[in-house]
Amino acid sequence: MRCGAAFRLLTLGGLLLVGLPAFPVTAQTPSPEGTVTPDGAAAKTAEPLDFERVIRPIFKARCYECHAADEQESGLRLDRKRAALEGGDSGVSIVPGKSEKSRLYRYIAGLDDDVVMPPEDEARLDKKQIAAIRIWIDQGAAWPDDGHDESADKIKSDHWAFQPVAHEDPPKVKNESWVRNSIDAFVLAKLESLGIAPSPEARRAMLIRRLYLDLTGLPPAAGEVEAFELDNRPDAYERVVDRLLASPHYGERWARHWLDVARYSDSDGYEKDRPRPFAWRWRDWVINALNRDMPFDQFTVEQLAGDLLPQATIEQKIATGFHRNTLTNREGGIDPEEDRFKQNIDRTNTTGSVWLAMTIGCCQCHSHKYDPLSQRDFYRFLAFFNDADEADISAPLAAEVAAYKKAQKAFDDEHRKLTQAVAQYEQTQLSSRFAEWEPRTQKPATVWTVLNPIEVRSAGGATFERLDDGSLLVTGENPAEDTYTLVFQTDLPGITAIRLDALADDRLPAKGPGRVKHGNFVLGELSLTAAPGDAPKSAQRVAFTSATADFSQDAWNVAAAIDGKSKTGWGIGPRYGENHAAVFQTKQPIGGNGTTRLVLTLEQAYGSQHTLGRFRILAAIAAPPVRFVSDEVAFALATDPAHRSDQQRRQLKDYYPTVDQPLVDLRRAVAEHQKQAPKHPDSKAQTFAARSDPRVTHMHIRGDFLQLGAEVQAATPAVLPPLHPRGKRADRLDLARWIVDPANPLTARVTVNRV
Repeated sequence: MRCGAAFRLLTLGGLLLVGLPAFPVTAQTPSPEGTVTPDGAAAKTAEPLDFERVIRPIFKARCYECHAADEQESGLRLDRKRAALEGGDSGVSIVPGKSEKSRLYRYIAGLDDDVVMPPEDEARLDKKQIAAIRIWIDQGAAWPDDGHDESADKIKSDHWAFQPVAHEDPPKVKNESWVRNSIDAFVLAKLESLGIAPSPEARRAMLIRRLYLDLTGLPPAAGEVEAFELDNRPDAYERVVDRLLASPHYGERWARHWLDVARYSDSDGYEKDRPRPFAWRWRDWVINALNRDMPFDQFTVEQLAGDLLPQATIEQKIATGFHRNTLTNREGGIDPEEDRFKQNIDRTNTTGSVWLAMTIGCCQCHSHKYDPLSQRDFYRFLAFFNDADEADISAPLAAEVAAYKKAQKAFDDEHRKLTQAVAQYEQTQLSSRFAEWEPRTQKPATVWTVLNPIEVRSAGGATFERLDDGSLLVTGENPAEDTYTLVFQTDLPGITAIRLDALADDRLPAKGPGRVKHGNFVLGELSLTAAPGDAPKSAQRVAFTSATADFSQDAWNVAAAIDGKSKTGWGIGPRYGENHAAVFQTKQPIGGNGTTRLVLTLEQAYGSQHTLGRFRILAAIAAPPVRFVSDEVAFALATDPAHRSDQQRRQLKDYYPTVDQPLVDLRRAVAEHQKQAPKHPDSKAQTFAARSDPRVTHMHIRGDFLQLGAEVQAATPAVLPPLHPRGKRADRLDLARWIVDPANPLTARVTVNRV
């Protein structure tokens, strides 16, 4: 019985258990004096052996029975040059020039403990034949080109399932009036041959119940049964069928069968069994495809290779979620590449069973014992899936998009009013206000004092190097997240602002000032406590009223560094490799008579090593508001207005919008409203996407992930009609179209049998 025919038994409701006999192999290693094996050096200097005259006759007499066109035991074929040199399930069998590494020689000579070939004593090679094959291999295994390309060779099978589907006219029957369609004719012909009369038509109540259960999986309501019984129209039955086919429950009912064969699950399986929050998108795709009456060939192609269709839509990509229904192991210590290999094994087996109903999985470890499939066929089939990766894509639902567009329009209308107010103020009032401000503004530059910590710690184990300018260079451990704690003792009275300088340095990635490879950082939260120097346990948290900086990255404004949320913060992208500064103004002055103990905490919880690489802390005693100003602006402010240069006036004109309170308020309103912007729908879907750089696929000896065999290219089983790739390298779209090609004899049979 063929393993591949199991599905046909199941569809008939039968169950057959097949007991397979074991075939133990007793290794017989010839004694040294009984084996004629000249050494490799002697073989290479001997007269070259003629393959056709000496070697092929040995193969034909001793090997072809199990390793030729009719049978390829262990996937090895010795009647074709290319196939013989490629080897079988265990790997390469002939290594030209190296008989000691050639399985063919080692097996026939009995040099391996577990295998001797041929297995029957009476069929084994004699000493001269063994010696001839060793000499031939050591001489380079010269084999004249036989003109055969094994990739085009067809494995023959007489089994009816592999024969083309042929049209058959309905048989003639006696009771022609009973026949309503061609299928009825086949049924009635069989009944008449057995002398059995057809059963009478079921009562209407039974018919509608059968229809409901078959098409929707739900029984009809009592009123629906009664209405059908009273409907005397000739097309009453067809009307019920049409109504049920139009019901959304039809797709739900019939999708269940497909979800089962596709091994659908909402979780990963294994010990962790984590949920798959987007798996339902493929499930709904199947339901909708059935409710839309999608043609089966399209239904197949989109699931196997929707991502490869020209200008593939999101829905066609979602269809490839079929491949994402594999078990996924996310336990600690798992080799991701091994798990990916197992997933591709599953995809290969599932595709083979769902559309071809073949136990192709048997060939992971060895060529099929009963079906015409080789191990090489299996890994050629697996190569179609090895050229793709799992991908979670953005796939917003139509309802989500509609709601987002509506909310976005309302937001844009309100936001436009705020931005227009800013623009109008800048056009009509800013220049005149600056003209009044600049001549009467003369402030001494804020004096900043560097604070040198008496103690500095890193929660992530980093170390700190003190530099001459009072800054700290962070070295050593570079964790994904970190918190720096700095302790200061200062005699400054009435501190009103703390300044953090983030400094570029050639010793940092991309010159910093952060430690991540592109030089950015995210200061998630800055906090400060203060206490008298002689009473450190009485420390009080310092409140900040504002935060300003020379530059803030979009969506990473410096104000977020004091908002109480560690996952927001100040960033400076894309202005990496530059010095930056942030000023944090205190609500109340800090310090008085005597020494003050300050503890400053810099929390950096963004992750991915977005931590400060070089920085400095300063304090100021100045009347609020205290803002960061560049050295040039500070100098211009300290200069007598009557003696300012044109350049200084331009610098002050650029600076003035940051201190013009009406404009600051208007811009703050814009920024606050921006936080209320509706978020774009972030629904996702699990898909399967082709790689731009295809992987190399190998056979795996005995199915072992770690034992690579010969390299193979994507191809379909040789017993079936040939694949016609669109390009030089076959892909999943070629495979999908081959599966639904009318020339493929299996897909139609399998699908009808399953239904």
